[in-house]
Amino acid sequence: MSSSKTPKAGKSSSKDARHDIEKKLDLLLVDLKKDLGDTKFKSRIKKAAKLLSKGVEKAKKKALSAKKKTKPAKAVKTKKATAAPAPVAAE
Repeated sequence: MSSSKTPKAGKSSSKDARHDIEKKLDLLLVDLKKDLGDTKFKSRIKKAAKLLSKGVEKAKKKALSAKKKTKPAKAVKTKKATAAPAPVAAE
């Protein structure tokens, strides 16, 4: 039997976002890496990525909830006007 692991929606996406941010910051701040050293640089990048990724999840949830809340408005039922009997014309 082979079992496939399906990642949880909330946790895996935040971790993925965090890892993406870490990679991008690592590429952008090469000069700082030389000045601080490898271990200090990695720990600070992890902290920064964690702080930045917190906002990503909230923004996604708000966008999804906004899509769910916007439903088409129901048509308002109006009473049909009943025609009053026409007055009988006097001949």
